[in-house]
Amino acid sequence: MKKILSWSIFTVLVLVIAGLGFIYVMPGYNLYLVRSESMRPAINIGDLIITGPKGGPINGEIKPGTIVTYEYSKELITHRVQSINGKALVTKGDAVEDPDPWSVTLLNVKGVYLFKIPYVGFLTNFVQTKRGWFLTIIIPGALLVLWLVKDILKEALSDA
Repeated sequence: MKKILSWSIFTVLVLVIAGLGFIYVMPGYNLYLVRSESMRPAINIGDLIITGPKGGPINGEIKPGTIVTYEYSKELITHRVQSINGKALVTKGDAVEDPDPWSVTLLNVKGVYLFKIPYVGFLTNFVQTKRGWFLTIIIPGALLVLWLVKDILKEALSDA
């Protein structure tokens, strides 16, 4: 029973990682880590959001209420479309009182929000620290090497 459970968990993790990798390489789709509270409660700090093509996920158009990720002053911002004035989008964060003071053109839109995976960003930020690198990369790597050396030594000594 333990083997079935561990293989099931392993399989799910592999499928999730493969799916995220597939999304990352597909044209028009992207992964972004959220670093601001401007879209709370819909999207929180530390969430990994997945965006799709600019045309929108359902009917091929961006309309009020759609959450978009766009580039402004070399920064990526994810906000909800409040209204459309001609070819310009008026956007606003859900947790912010006023709309953004700039307008966004469709050329600036990088993608339309599809879904989120909560808290993944905290893990990636932790891995980028010295302590996180040590705990998530160095220690498991050293344990793997020790496990392999143990098996090699066990095999070598059993032949003698």
